[in-house]
Amino acid sequence: MIDTQGRLLVAPPNMPDWRFQKSVVYIWRHDVSGAAGVIINKKCEKPTFEHVCTEGGLDRNQQVNPPVYYGGPVLNNIIGVLHSTEYRLKSTNLLHGSDVGFTLDRKILEDIAMGAGPLNRLITLGMANWDTGQLEEEIEHPRNPAMSWLLLDYDEKLVFGQDPDAKPSEVWEECVSRAVRNKTSEITSKIFKD
Repeated sequence: MIDTQGRLLVAPPNMPDWRFQKSVVYIWRHDVSGAAGVIINKKCEKPTFEHVCTEGGLDRNQQVNPPVYYGGPVLNNIIGVLHSTEYRLKSTNLLHGSDVGFTLDRKILEDIAMGAGPLNRLITLGMANWDTGQLEEEIEHPRNPAMSWLLLDYDEKLVFGQDPDAKPSEVWEECVSRAVRNKTSEITSKIFKD
């Protein structure tokens, strides 16, 4: 099994599923039951964080209005937060040995709305899920090899340091470029055994 937990999935240029075209997905869970992640590079125009707070009946400091990102096509009415782990709740999904957690809990939204909460955070609407073996199949044995997901190791700058005004394609293009360089380096090091 390819372990994608804590890594980035990058959609290939010919991704046939329109919901994932030019997407970069952070995988926050990958185990025998399947995989779950959130798209990190597609900012929503609506709802805004202000709207989320109004709908949820949350008090909000008027100065606080972080962007909300389209996390994926599953549970697209659920708000989650991908965040740094200096902030944790009992409900936070923590990756072993990682500085990133994913929390689906009203409390984190309350804290963020009041200007507190985690230092690094990405608020997401919806998520991406794969059944047991499905993601491995999409990576190792896609219908067309050109449509296999690309993998990148976690990079805090890519996940939390992106410009909120960046176009989704800019982050995606950077990730594709890195993934291709990594794969090329891997192949050449095998050939030349450095």
